[in-house]
Amino acid sequence: MGTKVIVLGGGFGGATAAQKLDKYLLNNDVEIMLIEKNDSQTYLTELHEVAGNRIKPEGVKVSLKEALEYTRVKIVQDEITKVDIENKKLYSETSEYDYDYLIIACGSEPAYFGIPGMKEHAFTLWSLKDAEKINKHIREMFKKAQYETDKQKRAKMLTFIVGGGGFTGVEMIGELMEWVDRLCKEYKIPRNEVKLSLVEALPKILPTVSRENLVQKVVNFLNKNGVEVKTNSMITSVTPDGITLKTGEEIPTKTLIWTGGIQGNSFVANIGLNTDKKGRIVVNKYMESSNPYVYAIGDSASYVGEDGKPMPALVESALQSADAAAYNIAASIKNTPKKELKLNLHGNMVSVGRRFAIAELSGIGGLSGYPATFMKHIVNMHYLFGLSGLGMCAQYIRDQFIDVPDKGKLSIIENHVAVTTNMFWLSLMRVFLGLMWIISGIQHIQEGWLSSVKLSAGASSAPMQNVPAWYGWFMEKFIFPHAIFFQSLITLSEIGIGLLLVAGLFTFIAALGTIFLHINFYLSGMATFNNWWYVITAIAIMGGAGRAFGLDYYVMPWLSKVLKHWVRRKKLKLNVF
Repeated sequence: MGTKVIVLGGGFGGATAAQKLDKYLLNNDVEIMLIEKNDSQTYLTELHEVAGNRIKPEGVKVSLKEALEYTRVKIVQDEITKVDIENKKLYSETSEYDYDYLIIACGSEPAYFGIPGMKEHAFTLWSLKDAEKINKHIREMFKKAQYETDKQKRAKMLTFIVGGGGFTGVEMIGELMEWVDRLCKEYKIPRNEVKLSLVEALPKILPTVSRENLVQKVVNFLNKNGVEVKTNSMITSVTPDGITLKTGEEIPTKTLIWTGGIQGNSFVANIGLNTDKKGRIVVNKYMESSNPYVYAIGDSASYVGEDGKPMPALVESALQSADAAAYNIAASIKNTPKKELKLNLHGNMVSVGRRFAIAELSGIGGLSGYPATFMKHIVNMHYLFGLSGLGMCAQYIRDQFIDVPDKGKLSIIENHVAVTTNMFWLSLMRVFLGLMWIISGIQHIQEGWLSSVKLSAGASSAPMQNVPAWYGWFMEKFIFPHAIFFQSLITLSEIGIGLLLVAGLFTFIAALGTIFLHINFYLSGMATFNNWWYVITAIAIMGGAGRAFGLDYYVMPWLSKVLKHWVRRKKLKLNVF
């Protein structure tokens, strides 16, 4: 029986740690188990989008089974209730698990700081269930308010407060800011009756963003869109009907969303390891806890680097600490040197609704608006690609821009892009384009392109009229001296691309080939403006036309699994189903 390693928790850090363990112990006899109480990973940093009705709940779910496919990691859906550090055992209500090494990746939970009524009456945003609860409550407030005749009760229903001006709080109020515009139209409530407030105890929001101009841009954007930003405003008590600030100000409301702080998971704080004042497990530079067989990562870990700075609660921190823990457990098993965690964080990003964001990135600097929004999507897809490949990135694009719950939040262009069609109709275009390429290739064979020179200066089939000077030089120097070779290459490419398109095999690559060939034909004077329909059709079919009445329907899923198996197991396996 090999060494048993258990990863407790399937979030950002847990799933990454499991993948890395499998990688670093590829040639070792080990048993790797990931225990997670849910059937999928929740993309916690995007929960505000569910709460604010930007994306559907499925948009923040990441399949652990898919993420850990072709690894030796055994996924167990269970909830651990007790950890016996001394005897190296985990217990749930129904099962018992032995381990040799344990990685704790249980994340964190909201901190209420002892504020009276906060835990009982505030909404939190720390799970998918929380996000769905907020979404449902906000809609119910508008439904009730439309029929409420008492002005004070109606105002209380239409006052929405987010407590805490960090990343989560700003992103949450940003989603509300956009959604209430749609809700006001839907329930025929004047927008000026809705009050949105972001309440922060510190002198400024986004305290970890160092560039003051970026913070001010966020404040200005929120103010411009009807959000009141209250700083130096500590919440001292919460009731079902409102909040009280340290200044004594009382704000009547039925909705307080609390994002003002986090602490270590209470379960983690009570398993017998050294913890800090926030209940997080104290670890050394190798991510080892006070017990050398137990490691902690991400939000479960309390680590202070050589520079004296604590590890922040960021996705990057979770991923890098997970890699370090996995590497060092593998090093212990293989009796090789361990490596220290050296955090290399690339910056911060925060979105304020769908179309505005700020980003503070190392090597780039400060960004705001659409460039920052674009970077945030790129970073999200970078993580999903590392976790589960291109398929998860494609799903992210569908969830964010196509299969959205409220098309009214999209711009005019986004609404048109989000319109989907049956791929059957595109498959007709694909086959027609393929046939045109095959016909063109056959015609070139009949014209003697495989045996006699046709591509030469002055040849009728390759007129050097209106040809850009640089392309004319390229043809004179490289094409014409090797005319037969390039004629054969063009002819066979036409037939090859045509066959691929008709068969619906590697359609995306064939479409790229179509575009490449046509651009060269046009530059050389061999094609006219009327032939640009080739390019337009090629672009249209790049969206998956080969998956309807085409071989891509079968080949692409198979190829994706073959590549994933090769990347993770370093072995080529063709029978992956």
